Amino acid sequence: MNRATDNHRSEFILRKEQQFDAACRKRGLSQTTQRRAILVALAGRTDHPTVDLLYEELHQQFKGLSRTTVYRVLETLVEIGVARRITSMEAKARFDADTSRHHHFICQGCGNVSDVRDPAFNRIELPADQADGFRFLDYSITFTGVCPHCRS
Repeated sequence: MNRATDNHRSEFILRKEQQFDAACRKRGLSQTTQRRAILVALAGRTDHPTVDLLYEELHQQFKGLSRTTVYRVLETLVEIGVARRITSMEAKARFDADTSRHHHFICQGCGNVSDVRDPAFNRIELPADQADGFRFLDYSITFTGVCPHCRS
């Protein structure tokens, strides 16, 4: 990464920590060291990691950290709105600290998940309330295909 990208990522992590602090205060949740470390690790990545990837990154730093703890913390981060879960073709859930509307590309070859940031995809209008009671709040598009690495 270059210096501008590093600065952008550092600013993003700081904003996520501020969102985390506010969400925890609002819900009366403890701001534990492990929760914060998992959030910072997630926010520092752009590869939409699995529980296993985050566990591998953090388990040396936190003796006694389990995959179950990482999973539960990630689920809490999703629940309080500072992260989102991305479903993919593989069985493992992936997580993203970027909760703004953006879309994803999942490679059918390697399973990697990448952000797709094309403003055209954000111009879709949400339908009005449905007669059957459904109310649309937001959307996310997931594209599947083959990444450049797998194509070569």
